[in-house]
Amino acid sequence: MKNALFLLTIWVGIIVAAYAMVYWDRGIEPPLPISILASSDLRYADPGGRFSLAYPATWDLEEAEAFVHLTDPLAKIDVTVFAVEESVPETALLHALGILDSEEEDRGLLAVEEIPAPGEAERAVRIAGPVDGGLASYGLAYLYGEETIVVLVRGEETAIGARGSELDRIESGLRIPAAAAGETAPNGEAATVVEL
Repeated sequence: MKNALFLLTIWVGIIVAAYAMVYWDRGIEPPLPISILASSDLRYADPGGRFSLAYPATWDLEEAEAFVHLTDPLAKIDVTVFAVEESVPETALLHALGILDSEEEDRGLLAVEEIPAPGEAERAVRIAGPVDGGLASYGLAYLYGEETIVVLVRGEETAIGARGSELDRIESGLRIPAAAAGETAPNGEAATVVEL
């Protein structure tokens, strides 16, 4: 009889727990969908109209006279965008990465990748820089007229891997020449233009 009473108590407990799981807290709203929680992109436009770029709202942007500097929220990745008077994108990028000026002889081992050119850019290339002590770098160069727009990415190798989707948004959000007013960001939302 004790065993029967013990088993009955367990079954009642299971039924009450199941009832509570199904019907308890019906008044609480479900969590927000991921699309609502995703931060929107901001858009920066070069004062000269040569380029504009979209970047995550959580990143910091600093404008200097000759370049734009983006930093991730943890300050482990730096993205610098600038224009140089150079009609060979590879040369501009090798200078920016500090490879062309070095005396190392392994420059021929660098992989130069031709990538699709956005907007009115004539050519676009990507070169991965050396990895040194966990720090990595790579760059993209876009030929536009007599100038080359350079996007230089430097930071901790693990941070660059972890924030790959955000870096992709920055790269895919680049417009050459600068985006027209009202153009949407890569995530489909209207981008906010930052005027510094």
